[in-house]
Order: sequence, then structure tokens, then C-alpha cells
Amino acid sequence: MHGHAAAEERAFYIPLMEMDLTQEKARHSVAEHHEIDELIELLDETDYSATHWLTHAKQLQELVTHHLDEEEQEVFQLAGRGLKDKQKTALASEYHEEMQRQRSA
Repeated sequence: MHGHAAAEERAFYIPLMEMDLTQEKARHSVAEHHEIDELIELLDETDYSATHWLTHAKQLQELVTHHLDEEEQEVFQLAGRGLKDKQKTALASEYHEEMQRQRSA
């Protein structure tokens, strides 16, 4: 999940932060990525048998689901309106290249 978030931030959200139309949503999405990272780290540090492990896992599930829903229903829609077709293609290529780098790391 970390590789996906890193690639998405570099190739998608950073360019969106430069546009007035998408700046707020992009910043919010990056903040959610960091919240997700913190919950994953918390889960990694928590013993599976601990009673609060499941609570944290459910929080993570809810946050990821919320984040994906918001991306699909709001962020991608705004980006689609704000970006030209050429920009969309370039961002998609950058994202795929960054994902390859993340997987190789």
C-alpha cells in the first residue's frame, strides 16, 4: 500500500496541488495517506493477540474505504474536469513508472 500511495502522491497529487480546482482535495487525500501509514505502523507494532489490534484494523479498513470512495467520487471527477487529455495521459505514465520504481525498491 505504501508504494501505491507514494506513486500516487508523486505522479498525481503533486500536480493536482498546483491547480486551484483540485488543490484542497489533493491535500486532503495526501493527509489521508499519512493517516493510513500511521495506522499501518501502529498495527505493525501491535501484537495480534492484543484486544486493540482489531480495533485499529477496523479503523484502517474504514479509513481506506472512505479514502477510495472519496477519490473515485470526488477527486478523480475534479481532476477529469481540470486536466487536459494530454495531461491525463502524462500523469498516468508517470504513475506507472513510479509504481515500477516503488516495486523495485
